[in-house]
Amino acid sequence: MVYEVTGHWVAGEWILSGESPVRLPSPIDGSVLTEVRFANAALAERAVAAAYEARDAMEALSPDQRGDLLRALATRLREDEAALCERLVQETGCPVRQAPGLQIQSAASLLEALAQLAETYPFEVWRPALRGGRVLLQKHPVGVCAGIVPWNVPLFLAAVKLGSAIASGCPIVLKPSPENAASMALVSKHLSALELPVGGVSVLTAGRELGRRLVADPRVAKVSFTGSTAAGREVAVECSRRLARFTLELGGKSAGIVLEDADPERIQEQLLLATLQNNGQVCGAQTRLLFPAHRFRAWTTWLAEVFDGLVVADPRLSETDIGPLVSATQRERVIGAVTAAQASGVRRATARSPVVEGPGAYVAPVLLTATDQTPAIVQEEIFGPVIVALPYRNEDEAIDMANDSRYGLAGSVWSASPERAIAVARRLRTGSVGINTKRMLDFGSPFGGMRESGIGRELGPEGLDGYLETKAVLVAEVG
Repeated sequence: MVYEVTGHWVAGEWILSGESPVRLPSPIDGSVLTEVRFANAALAERAVAAAYEARDAMEALSPDQRGDLLRALATRLREDEAALCERLVQETGCPVRQAPGLQIQSAASLLEALAQLAETYPFEVWRPALRGGRVLLQKHPVGVCAGIVPWNVPLFLAAVKLGSAIASGCPIVLKPSPENAASMALVSKHLSALELPVGGVSVLTAGRELGRRLVADPRVAKVSFTGSTAAGREVAVECSRRLARFTLELGGKSAGIVLEDADPERIQEQLLLATLQNNGQVCGAQTRLLFPAHRFRAWTTWLAEVFDGLVVADPRLSETDIGPLVSATQRERVIGAVTAAQASGVRRATARSPVVEGPGAYVAPVLLTATDQTPAIVQEEIFGPVIVALPYRNEDEAIDMANDSRYGLAGSVWSASPERAIAVARRLRTGSVGINTKRMLDFGSPFGGMRESGIGRELGPEGLDGYLETKAVLVAEVG
């Protein structure tokens, strides 16, 4: 089946794009999956202009109204789970066993969490003034937002940006990735059913050039971007030039520290999800695993056997553990990185070749072992099912190794002792840490990276702060 996407939800109506259709291949077998007419500059202008006009109407929505809108969208996503799952599995290659939870239910739960936050957030707070009188702190929406979403978990990340904007009373123009045209057309349909102010939300599926246009538009007060570090730098430069706000969630090379008291049987399921969920196409994937040196061979032998036993197949099949990567280009990039690593002396512990014969962008999971941090495969984000294991002599060395990265998005610690794990986590220079779990974020807590993994935070009260301006009203005592 070929999905046709010809229109875009802009300023409260469906508008056909005049662009020529582009055929996008399926990562499963290379056949045409979607035929899409990308949004163009004229549609972007219409969307931003409508959003700019909708600022007062969006701010006028009460916290309860904002919460109701977010819950209504969450309900619609849950009710349409089957159709969304079908499209997302075909677009991203995410195995069908993982897709409902990772791609759809997580988005709905996040919207519900943001609905509760909208209803309880302190948009007005009184404080005593230090020199007499009182101060009223008022939080106002920052204005028009642009949300730029990558292809790997598009529905969840769209929910982060849409939900945060609506919760704070901001209009938003969302630009999803072209690879997700079919699934985001369904999301647009659900957005069109909400009683939002005209121009409050627009969705433009297009390539990078339109994203650059949104980032540079002087009417856009905030940009929320998720993507590569290189592209994030471009966003930061342009927003800084015109003094616009921005939040960047970028690349990662996260490290999981397995302490000597960790039990393989107890952590196996969570450790596999932390490393290989969504075929390794997750920004917070634990792509470096650090094991005690005296147990390194035992751990890597066990893990290599597990990797070699995973089923690499069509993601629509229930038995599939690893589906295809998003594109043939990404497949070649990942295989090339593994080949270069082996040529530099890094050893492959898995017996199975990463090359999967036949159509589709498949790569079999790979466990590599290295003795130090210098190889490129240890330092660079690969975005595929490739994990590097390294030995450490003591906890101090493990922590130093984990922190020896230009990235700092997420990390994990695996131990039979939560107290010991927390002590290690306290010393990791990363935006979030999971302890004995693959979960690297909580829907009510801030998420984001350090160093080249990003700037700012999304989610929780701290994340909502980024969509708001603070005004201080000083009130003197009379009489």
